[in-house]
Amino acid sequence: MKLRVDRQEFTEAIAWATRVAGSRAALPALTGVLLEAADGRLVCRATDLEVSAEIAVPATVDAPGRTLLAARFLAQLVARFPDAPVDLEDDGDRVRITCGRARFNVRRLQADDFPAMPAVDDDAVRGTVKADALARLVGQVGRAAAVGDDARAVLTGVNLEASDGRLVAAATDTYRLAARSLAFEDAIDGEAIVPVRALQEVARAAGEVGGTVTVVLGAGQVSFLLGDRTLTSRLIEGPFPNYRSLLPDASEVTVVVDRAALTEALQRVAVVASAQTNTPVLLAFSADGVDIQASNQEAGDASEQLPATVEGGELEIAFNPAYLLAGLEATGTDTVRFELRDGLRAAVIRPHDEDGEVDDLTYLLMPMRVS
Repeated sequence: MKLRVDRQEFTEAIAWATRVAGSRAALPALTGVLLEAADGRLVCRATDLEVSAEIAVPATVDAPGRTLLAARFLAQLVARFPDAPVDLEDDGDRVRITCGRARFNVRRLQADDFPAMPAVDDDAVRGTVKADALARLVGQVGRAAAVGDDARAVLTGVNLEASDGRLVAAATDTYRLAARSLAFEDAIDGEAIVPVRALQEVARAAGEVGGTVTVVLGAGQVSFLLGDRTLTSRLIEGPFPNYRSLLPDASEVTVVVDRAALTEALQRVAVVASAQTNTPVLLAFSADGVDIQASNQEAGDASEQLPATVEGGELEIAFNPAYLLAGLEATGTDTVRFELRDGLRAAVIRPHDEDGEVDDLTYLLMPMRVS
């Protein structure tokens, strides 16, 4: 293999592929990025057997071939290259990489051990969604997925449900739930639970590339096509919780409050709560606004009062401060709306804007008991 490639395009390609490569895989080949050169293109591939990434960039190919290099090492290397074309040549033992006056001889991994990449199912249903809209949706909903819950794998994913021209995404870790929908440009019907890690990589790429994302929903896998980039992920098997049954159909108390002011006050008061594990932050809503309180034996106590529009009476409710802050961040609007029943049942937080349209985000948060 012998080729020349643009430094910036090569750097971006390696960075994209490396994000899904295994870091401490039992199979050394999974820690690598496979480089395949032919027909004026360099294709970079990586996989950890659950998520696979592929990207193609133009290249001047003098001798076609393929080689496998350690992904993390290569990413660190190319990120520091000078602004000059990159030449790669595989001599059968090592790969010579030249960029400007920098020269490296890099040891190869066994390319024959690299697993076959999953192919995009040409017969599967596919739809198109705007890249920026998908990136925003994943950022809002993905934060509610569980982390590292091997016993309940479905909770580590985002449930995607496509029907009637819309894509509905939902995630929950049983303490909170986030759900939102957006319109398909080319609609499909289907449902799948996608690992949140895969969707976060898609969202990151969507923010970088822009344009549109094609969603290909196949048997046991889903692929996302973003220009010259492809990410394919295995689906998580099992039934997703019936989250719609958890959404309250009415509220007794509604509160509208400035999001930035509430966020800043919570961050200050939460310093006291963070001094002891599982210390909640109490929100007391009344005609005077909202009083934010936290107390524990180790650090002391704190409180701060903010103006708010409260309808329906007085109510006190306590939350995990980190989960509450995540919900406020997800809304993205200047003001937020709380919909409450009582201090023991789940609260709903929504974006609020009296003068314009807002995302149909629902962030449901379970309260904590206060002794």
